[in-house]
Amino acid sequence: MPPKPRKRARRSPTPIYESESEPEADSDLEFGLDDESATRSPLLPIIPAPRGFLALPPELISQILSYFPEIGIEHILTGSYHMGSWSDSRPEDLDLLVRFSVLRALSQLSRLSRLRFLPLLWERFQVCLPPKSDPGGQWFLYIGQAMETKCKGLLDSNHLWPYVKTVTVSITRHKSSEAMPLFVELLGVLPNLHTLEVLHTRFMMVASLKKYFEGNIFPSIQRVVLPTRAHDILRCCPRVREVTCSGEDGGGLVGALVHTRCPKLEILRRVTAKSVLKKRLNKASPPLRCVRIDGRLRENLTESAISVFSTFPSLRIIEIEAAEGDEVDSVVKLASNALRKCAEQTKATKSWNLRGSTRNTRPASTGSTNTGPRL
Repeated sequence: MPPKPRKRARRSPTPIYESESEPEADSDLEFGLDDESATRSPLLPIIPAPRGFLALPPELISQILSYFPEIGIEHILTGSYHMGSWSDSRPEDLDLLVRFSVLRALSQLSRLSRLRFLPLLWERFQVCLPPKSDPGGQWFLYIGQAMETKCKGLLDSNHLWPYVKTVTVSITRHKSSEAMPLFVELLGVLPNLHTLEVLHTRFMMVASLKKYFEGNIFPSIQRVVLPTRAHDILRCCPRVREVTCSGEDGGGLVGALVHTRCPKLEILRRVTAKSVLKKRLNKASPPLRCVRIDGRLRENLTESAISVFSTFPSLRIIEIEAAEGDEVDSVVKLASNALRKCAEQTKATKSWNLRGSTRNTRPASTGSTNTGPRL
């Protein structure tokens, strides 16, 4: 009787990656040793997926993720205390929690997906999105507890530090004595952090912010979005290039910029401070290139208010924020005159420097000092 043919084991056409168990909802920052080594060591070989979602080009994956709503400057400037999910009220509203949930799920599919999506998940550290189940009026309890928990968890996960580039938070009084020292420490250890966005802070927190932030320096931060009450945070950012006021008139922010001498400040938006403070800022001689005027306040659109910007020789752009239908033709003319004066100062400065450089020049001798043979 002939022997039965041996059946060949069927092989999967795609490589099988080691699956990772999903952590609990309250332990976002708890990883095992294998997970940590998978994200920390850049020398681990990454097996390309021949098919499936992970086989798509990175550009296409980035395009797909762009359709999930992300926290933008328009959400921060709404003046609300916090941001959350509004999809339960109207279908057309945005759910800012979806992107975070999708990236978190993708980062837990396999080792390859973790290597690809974990940096995207932690590109923004955010403590401003209460869950959908959060009862109305109790958001500050969740934000205060989440600030302490997430800061402590990220401080214990140094392999995630290089991924964080943007920090978006809402600062509350609840558990501030425990959360603020951790938050300040966290800002100091993130090597690639370049953007800090603060949605809200109460007036009672001004003294506490000064207490916890005074004496600290965050040299990597280049862009900040802050309410006026958080001006003590701006004093810790000497290399800031872009400042946007998200609440009040911005007088405290201008004072903080004058304190730091703002040697790299290029963009200043939504600051409605008095002309005296703007003149003080001009004495600091920042390389200011662009300003945005809040046109909703009529006192910002007067000739005296706009003419203050003509004292900045490097200024080239004046943006006027106005509602649809507002008459801004006269304001545009005032802004054009201010920019023209800025350009004239630059030309006069260049002409004076040229005169000074040519005044001390002497004709060079055409005779050669080399007495040796020449070819």
